Parts: sequence; structure tokens; C-alpha cells
Amino acid sequence: MAYIPVDVVELILMRMNPKDAVRLGTSCKDWTGAAARVDPTKRKAPWLLVQTNSDTTCALQSVRDQKVLFKIRIHGFVLRHYHFGGSWNGWLVLQPNRHGQISLLNPFSRARWDLPILPRGGLPSRSFFYMSSAPTTSGCVLFVRKLTMLYVWSPGHEFWTAEHVEATEFNSIVCVEGQFYAMNEEGRLISFRVFPLRIRELHVCRPPAYNVPRQERFLVESCGEILYVVIAEHESTEMSVFRLDLGNRAWVKTTRLGDRALFLHWKQGISVSAGEAGCKGNRVYYSRRYDSRNVWRVYDMEKQSFTRFPRRDSPHRSFHDNVWITPEN
Repeated sequence: MAYIPVDVVELILMRMNPKDAVRLGTSCKDWTGAAARVDPTKRKAPWLLVQTNSDTTCALQSVRDQKVLFKIRIHGFVLRHYHFGGSWNGWLVLQPNRHGQISLLNPFSRARWDLPILPRGGLPSRSFFYMSSAPTTSGCVLFVRKLTMLYVWSPGHEFWTAEHVEATEFNSIVCVEGQFYAMNEEGRLISFRVFPLRIRELHVCRPPAYNVPRQERFLVESCGEILYVVIAEHESTEMSVFRLDLGNRAWVKTTRLGDRALFLHWKQGISVSAGEAGCKGNRVYYSRRYDSRNVWRVYDMEKQSFTRFPRRDSPHRSFHDNVWITPEN
């Protein structure tokens, strides 16, 4: 049998559905090693998981190479009855469109958690979720806000803990070194703990231009720091990033992220090392909900400008929900 150089093998495998590439990698030792390097579950870069018109499969889009797109089966769910509540540490929150059970799913390992039924019926469309870590890790906490109620669940709990909050609270949550932080619609920053819920206002000045309408706002944990990102909606090219200076109780505008890259979608923010993920650093990758024209947009912090990545199929096709997901076993 003729010898094929390993770099050529990798090029072949990278053009395949990664799961098929892993199976093909069992052919021989060299191919096994090469397949492991193109297996999406081994990469640190987030992928864009997109609901399509299928009831059983989603599209998984590579951020490293837009040409790499393949289908992944979502087992055990009829997808038209669900939408994505978010994704954290490789786990997807699946929220039923009507009354029903919220589920956590790792689409790569197929591990699944069906959560207790929420009291007082179902959730309104587009409820806000946040999960502190994978449900398989110690200390995982899942939050869901329903109007003036904040429901809290942790693995091992048979029921949700319900807490009454103000209607404007908890629009964005991050966890830094075991401490939770949240921002409300008025730009007020709080720290809090759960079981029971204890809230403390930090008296930090509101971020600049917080009252500007039609903006998307995100809190992101990045290397132990809290970042606040604001993006003008629609086709605007405006974006600002602020770093929390807790000592001076102020938000400080920054134009440099260094090696970090941020991935944003629907109040969810992920920070990764660009060097480890294989993407470009000092950039913000932003995916809008139900964007039929663009897969995502990338904001270059140095140039202060967006680059758009249009869809390669029908640009006017009605796409469904999407979410950034970082594959983890």
C-alpha cells in the first residue's frame, strides 16, 4: 500500500464530516492520530450550532474555516418543538416552545439531563437562562428568569428554588471565582449568592451611553475579569467593550483584548484564547438571532470595524435559532 504523508491525510480529513473522519481514522495508527486533531470534540474553538428546517438535525459551522459545515443529529428531540436557551461548557439548554420539560443535552457525547418541571406552568418564549458550569461538575447552578421570578436549580435537587426579583433584574449573569454577578436593564451591577438568594448592590457607575436604545448588551467573564460589551442592533458598525474596575467602581473602555476572542449571542458570552482555539485574537464574533443574511459578524478591535460572513446557501432562507457551543466531553 502506498504511503500518504500525514499532512495530506489531515487535509483530506479536514474536508470531511469530522465524525466520519474519526471513524476513518481507525484505518491505521497515523490516520488515528490525524483524525484526533480534526475531531471537533478536541478543539477549543466555539462552533455555531444552527437549527435548520429539520426536526432531527442541526448544522454545525466551523469558525476556523467557514467551508467546514456538517450536520449533527440531536437525538431524542423533535426540534420544531424546542428552541435553544443557551450553551455552556458543551451543554445545550433546550426549552420547549410550550409547556414541558427543560432539558440539558451534550450533542457530542449525547449525555442528557431532564430537569424538574417548573412550578406555575411553562416559560414565556425567549426566557433568559444562565448555567455556571457543566452539570457534571461540582457546584453547577442553572438560572432561568420568568418575569418577576428567578428559578434556580443545581444537580441533585429534585425541585427548582423560586425567588422573587424585580422585573428588570438579572438580564445578564456571569460567574467569577464562584461569585455571581448580574446586570439589570438600568445598568445596575449586583453580586449575589444562591440557596438562599442574597443580593448586594456594588454601586458601580453605569456604563457610558447605557440609555441608548436598540442595543444588545452582554456581561462576559474573561480571564477572571468582567467585561461589558454593547452592540448597536441591526446593521450598525458600532461596538464598545468595557472592563470592570471594581476597586474604583467604574467601567473602563478598552480597545484591546490581546490573545482573547469573544463569542456573543443572545446575552451569552464566551471568552477563549485565540491561540488555543485557532481563531483570530483581539476580535469579537457576534451572531444575531434569526439572521437570514449573515452567519456571523466579526468585530476587529484594532480597526474598529465589522466583517460580515454571509450565508453560503440561500441568503433569504428562514433560519431558526443558533448558539455558540464549545465541544467538551
